[in-house]
Amino acid sequence: MNRPDPLAAHVRRLGNHDLNELLVQLTKPTFATLVDVALARPVLPAGLLVRFESAHGVDGWTVVACAPRRRLGTLTRDRDPDGQPTWRAWTRAGDPLQIAGICWWHRRGDAAAALAWVTPNSRARFMALAAHVRDLPDPELHELLRALPRELFDRLLEAAFPKGSAA
Repeated sequence: MNRPDPLAAHVRRLGNHDLNELLVQLTKPTFATLVDVALARPVLPAGLLVRFESAHGVDGWTVVACAPRRRLGTLTRDRDPDGQPTWRAWTRAGDPLQIAGICWWHRRGDAAAALAWVTPNSRARFMALAAHVRDLPDPELHELLRALPRELFDRLLEAAFPKGSAA
């Protein structure tokens, strides 16, 4: 029978901010590798709510991240080179969005996710990184945590295994 892993459980219970503050303490090569894997493609992470509002003066939608309300940019209808209906995303500054050569999305939600991905105040990458780490299997999470400075790792252990608990 598998026993729950108190260290992994403790790390997974950390809020997004605390978890990301922990992650930035990793060695630079470990953090860079983690970011490359966790943030390989734009996603709209769980917990990031977006709303579509009518855009003034444009045939499209303003994309707003909620709680707190943050305007991310605008989506408009367009057609790709094959004439298929698509969505285009525009930054708050009015610049067309292009990620890895992609500038048209077939679904409005995908275009909104791409917009959130490149807009720092959406916190999409911040949330996706925390979610990725929480989803790691226990052995991979332990391997990642071993790259933390020793003092920080020791404090994590103390928090996960309070005095008087069975280790």
